[in-house]
Amino acid sequence: MGELRRPFSKAIAVLRWLVDTAHGSYGVREISAAMGAPVTTTHRALSALLQEGLVEKDEANRYALSLEAYRLGLALAPKSPWREVCLPLVRRAARETGETSAFSILDPVRLQRFTAARMESDHAVTVVDRGHWKPLHAGASGLALLAFLDEATQAEVLASCDMARETSQTIVDPLELRNSIAAVRARGYAITRGQRIPGVVGIAAPVFYPDGGLLGSMYVSVPEQRFDEHREEPISTVLLACCSAFTRQLSNPLAG
Repeated sequence: MGELRRPFSKAIAVLRWLVDTAHGSYGVREISAAMGAPVTTTHRALSALLQEGLVEKDEANRYALSLEAYRLGLALAPKSPWREVCLPLVRRAARETGETSAFSILDPVRLQRFTAARMESDHAVTVVDRGHWKPLHAGASGLALLAFLDEATQAEVLASCDMARETSQTIVDPLELRNSIAAVRARGYAITRGQRIPGVVGIAAPVFYPDGGLLGSMYVSVPEQRFDEHREEPISTVLLACCSAFTRQLSNPLAG
């Protein structure tokens, strides 16, 4: 069984790198160097992916994701149990606040999140099919998740060596971060200024599964020059209402 898992896991690692990182075609040595893996191991993984039709190779022996890989990604998205609930609520939050709205999903194993859907004010909803994993300690969307994790999991995140400073406003001191997430939990939502993107105010609230588990967070971002303290209350009210509706509709799709 171990012998079967090893090449499979290497192929999945290469596929994940192509999905998360690649913007074109790459040679075997480029991929192996980027991943820090031996060339022979990378070549075997790519050969397995090529055999399954998940990558394609051009005449210069450069590899890229195949149309089949894209097809599988597109086919998977509509089958996500939260998708039909998510998109109208992201649209509602953007419409009612007049600002960019988004929904992030929590991975409880990685203890990271990725943006699954976004709407730029009055524009169409965009499903982010190449979302990148982001940490929980930086920005409102992450803090809204971190604050509602159990204490043991919070401690795991706070002890992590991956708490990088993304801007000058990112909180990386564990004690200061504990105080921050305690305030988020008491308030019911997070508000940050420039913690992940300079010049942007973020407001986010958690979304729960019907059984109380943490699914993700809904988020509204506002350019700092367009934000004042009087906007916090109406934006947070919209977000909290949308998050409550999200949970209700996961339990009962006909609920409003």
